[in-house]
Order: sequence, then C-alpha cells, then structure tokens
Amino acid sequence: MSINEVLAIIATALAASVFIAKVLAGFLPHFFRAPPAQWRLRVNKAMMRAENSPNKVPALDFGWKNGSVRRQMIRASYQPSAYTNKMSTQKLVVGTEDRANRESFVNRLAHNLRTFDRKIYGYFHPYCNAGGGGEKVLWKAVETTLQKDPNGVVAIYTGDNDVSGEEILSNVIKRFEYNLDASRIVFIFLTKRDFVDPKKWPRLTLLGQAFGSAVLAAEALFKLTPDVWCDTMGYPFTYPIVHFLVNVPVVTYTHYPVISSDMLQKLVLTPGFKNNLKLRLKYYYWKIFMLLYTFTGKFVTIATTNSTWTQNHISRIWPQKSKRIIYPPCSTENLAFGEDGSKWTRKNQAVIIAQFRPEKRHNLIIRSFGSALKKASAQELRAMPKLIFIGSTRGQNDRNYVETLKTLSYETLGISNDLIEFKTDCEYEEMKKHLRTSSYGINAMWNEHFGIAVVEYIASGLIPLVHASAGPLLDIVVPWDSTQQKQANNATEDNRTGFFFRDPSDPDFSSQHNSEYPTLESLFIKIMSLTNDEKLSITRRGKNCVLNKFSDQKFAEQWRSVLEDIPPADSAI
Repeated sequence: MSINEVLAIIATALAASVFIAKVLAGFLPHFFRAPPAQWRLRVNKAMMRAENSPNKVPALDFGWKNGSVRRQMIRASYQPSAYTNKMSTQKLVVGTEDRANRESFVNRLAHNLRTFDRKIYGYFHPYCNAGGGGEKVLWKAVETTLQKDPNGVVAIYTGDNDVSGEEILSNVIKRFEYNLDASRIVFIFLTKRDFVDPKKWPRLTLLGQAFGSAVLAAEALFKLTPDVWCDTMGYPFTYPIVHFLVNVPVVTYTHYPVISSDMLQKLVLTPGFKNNLKLRLKYYYWKIFMLLYTFTGKFVTIATTNSTWTQNHISRIWPQKSKRIIYPPCSTENLAFGEDGSKWTRKNQAVIIAQFRPEKRHNLIIRSFGSALKKASAQELRAMPKLIFIGSTRGQNDRNYVETLKTLSYETLGISNDLIEFKTDCEYEEMKKHLRTSSYGINAMWNEHFGIAVVEYIASGLIPLVHASAGPLLDIVVPWDSTQQKQANNATEDNRTGFFFRDPSDPDFSSQHNSEYPTLESLFIKIMSLTNDEKLSITRRGKNCVLNKFSDQKFAEQWRSVLEDIPPADSAI
C-alpha cells in the first residue's frame, strides 16, 4: 500500500468521524434531556400509591432515562436538594416536600404549566471536599450563583463518596465561613473519579487523565444534564464531551494549564536533550498533547483564569478566546486585622498554610530553616522565628507525608519541636488565630499559579516570604503606592510589600538570572535585622494592596458578570 493510499484512508476516516460527530451532536442533547413517554403519569401513580401506604416511599427507575427525569424533578421541585443521587440505589426517590404537594408538583413537572423558569448550573469539581484554594473558588462561585439567580439550582459533580452532601456543606462553613442555601444544592456523586487520578495512569499520564476526565464527564451528564457546565477544577477534555453530548454553554475557571510552554522549555533545557531519544519522544508527546489541549478551547463559551501567569499561558493555548482574569476570593475583608498603631506586638513565628502535598515544598522550607539555624550567630539564633505548618490532608498518603516531614525536622535535622509545629485539618477559626498573632507567612511552591494563602498572610498583617515566580511575584507581593492606592511600576524599599527567594532546586533555576533573589536560607537571616517600624510599613502597604485586589466581594462582582454573559440555554426540555 502506497503512502498516498494510506493518507487517503486517514482522510476518509477523519471525514467520516466529523460527519458522525455532527449527526450525534444533533441527536444526543435531546436524548440526554428529554424524559421518556408517560413519565409524569408514572411519577404521579407512584406518589399516589405511597399516599395509601404511609411507610412506602415513592422510588422509580427509568433506566437510561433516570438523568433526564431527575433533571425535570429538580426543575419542578419544592426542595431540589432532595434529588441528590444515592450511591446505594439507582432509583429516583421523590422528595418529601414534593410528596406533600403532589398535585401541584406533578403539574410543575410540565414545562408549560410552570409559572417560573429554573436553570441548573452544573459545577464539575470531582474533589469538592478537599478544602484548598480551588475549593474556596468553587464555593464562592456557588454562593454567588445562588444569590444572583433566586430560582436557580446548583449541581455539584463530585467523587467524594466517603461523605454526604450535608457533611460537605458543613465543612464549607467550617473552612470558609460561606453559608449556602442548601435546599438549592444538588450533589451528583460520581463513581469513576479514579479515572482522573494520576496513579491510575503510570504511563502516558496526561493522556490517561484526559481520557479519564471525558469518561467522568459522560457519567456526570448521564446522571444529570445541567443548563450550564462550569468547570472550576481544570479538566479541559470534558468540554468537547459536554458540547457533543448535551450542547450547553461551557464556563471555565482555570487555575493552572494542564500543559504549558514552560514544561516544554524545561524539557528542552534538560542536559543531553538532543542525544536522549526518551526525552525527545516525551517532547513530541507533549507537543501533540498541547495541540489537543488547544482543540478543547473551541468548545469554551467563557474562559476565566485566576492570575496573570495563568492568563499568559492560556492566551497562548486558546488564542481565539477572549479571557478574563478573576482573582480568587481571598476573604480579605474578614482577615484585615493587625497593628493599626505604632507598635509591633506580634509573636516571633512564621506560618506556612498549604495542603500537605509534596509540590508545596514543605521539605525546602524545613531544610532551609535547618541550615539557617546552623549558620546563625548566637544573637540571630535567639531571634529566629518558630515555624507553624498548617494544612489539610486529603487521605492517608497526605498524612504519611506529614509524618515524613516530622521525621525530617525532629530526627534528621535535629530541630527542636519548640521551633517547628505541625497542625493538620484545623478549623478556620484556629487558622485565623495564627494569622492574627504571627509575624511572617511563607510560601515555597514553584510557579504557584496564584497563592490564596499568600493573600491571607498579607491581609492578616503578616510579612510574606515567597518564591519569586508566578502568582506571588506577578500579582500579589507587588510594589504598592499607598498614596495613589495602586500598584507601582518599579519596586523600591519604600513600596515593598514582602520578600522573595529562589532556590537551586527550582526546575528553571539554571535558565534564570537568579542573583536578584536570595535563597530562603539567606532570607531567614535577613529578616532578623528588620526593625519594628519597617515591619509595620511593609504590612500596611500589603494590606492596602490585597484589600483592593482580592476581596470576596470583588470576586462575586466579577463572577456575577460572567453569569450575566452566559448565552441563554434551551429551557423547553
């Protein structure tokens, strides 16, 4: 077979695939949305039978059409949250409030008999109970959505099957202090979250997770089709699936690009790249994946990003999309406490608020601190701050990670437990107490896409010691002109809002001009010479900055604007 014949076969196959996709795109949305024949009659009969048997609860199974019927029940319900799916059964259980108002509920099931319209906003966030910065974005977006649309319902697509919806919302209150209208939140629990777990794909992880996210999205849509798909976690390969299966608007909030030009550049700069076949194959694999990533952007309705760094990368990946930066909600209004007088009264301690994961580089902080202790003079040693590590754990792996950090600190480096403390999964009030009383806040992650914890440090009156990259460098710890209440163009000692560091372990360290920034070890020594007046000046400028840029109110205003710009969906089905 000649090359031309092979190319002709490939071209024919692609043309056939496009044709089939277009045909399916016209049929599938109706299949996923439209309930089966006489479904209202079946619901009514099941409810009537239950009325005659007080101990009987009406539960129905429509098989492949369960999702479309659940959609209609939610849109008609007096209490939509009752239609959270139960992992123990596939049947649809009619809600208590709807059973008490059977006749009107059955009438409301018919779109033409409803006197109101109800939109379902589907938030795809498989790890909604993780308790990190991404989850704070999710729940503030949910709160804003419910407030903006009094009739609207939010569906949360999650794989957190070890907790109930009530427990998740309780954790939201404890961690973020967001009070939500629970009656209008439906949880759709998914069974295939392991498909997006990198451990499931030891080879070709990016492609595996991309495929896994598509499978997970299909499961989500099968269980409930929303009117709007909001991806607040960053799964771009769900967008084509949503388009072809249900054809609803897609809103994205990107925390971090799945793959970026930085990753490709880092690979090229690896010593011996040109002569290493494995590295070159990996490079071409990533290039192909980048093309696929670019393709997913064609199905995005509104693209939002969390920082300048992420915006710059997404603009190169999805150049055809108009994008907006919406800084994450950082609750700066609730954290703006600190010295308003002329005295520095805080404890000599530094907090590190980050989920206990290796990419947060707790290890680097501990080793740098240990080295600084060894090199410090007797006077500097007495002035060295205590470190307090605060963070959530997602499971046993994270808890094991904390134990390795303790071993490194107390046994390997021999640091006194009076100088390092670990607090896992503490409540929000306890975290605020440490923010209120500490002097410094540390963030060591390389290319932290944003850095909510850094904003929380500054809003609380702490002096930030952060890695010189991405969000902390470009958006947060920026020079601030207090007289004009705006970001200054050039950094000076008089407009400083914090301190930066870099480290030889940084993936891009060899390609950067790093003489501008000290190591964290050196920074620990440097801050010992700060006067109280200097500390006060830095924290005042920092608080002015973050209160202007990163409040919950600012996020809500901008997310509300996104919701207003979503094109109307077909509400007839």
